[in-house]
Amino acid sequence: MFLGLKWNCASPGSGLLVLRPLKMKSFLAVFSLLAIASCASVERGTRSELVGHWRYVDSSQSCDYSFKDDGSFTGAVKHQKKVVSKFTGRWSVKNGALLYTYMSDEFDRIPAGATDRDQLVEVTKDSFLIQAANGERRRYLRVP
Repeated sequence: MFLGLKWNCASPGSGLLVLRPLKMKSFLAVFSLLAIASCASVERGTRSELVGHWRYVDSSQSCDYSFKDDGSFTGAVKHQKKVVSKFTGRWSVKNGALLYTYMSDEFDRIPAGATDRDQLVEVTKDSFLIQAANGERRRYLRVP
């Protein structure tokens, strides 16, 4: 059994880890705290890490965002290498989510004032991973 705690895979003195029920509870408590802390760490410093030019590309489309330190952004979406949206707006990070408010779109595809929200899953120096409202995950890479 796994969480039923019938772990007979080690004998005393074998050097293998055997978790007894009390130790298992302690382990789960520490693990839960670490998991919560790792989610919170996406928030800390994230805003400054996202400043810059980013691109997502798949087989049919690409999307560019340039996040500025003043909270503004510009971006464009290409479908089959043709620009279909070119937009501006304001951005922020709150509760582990990347929030967008669109101010304009040259192609009138996104109405002024429209908002969007993507959950930040991971942020590194060279990429960030989001989970969109539809469940899709997209990795944006930093553009030099």
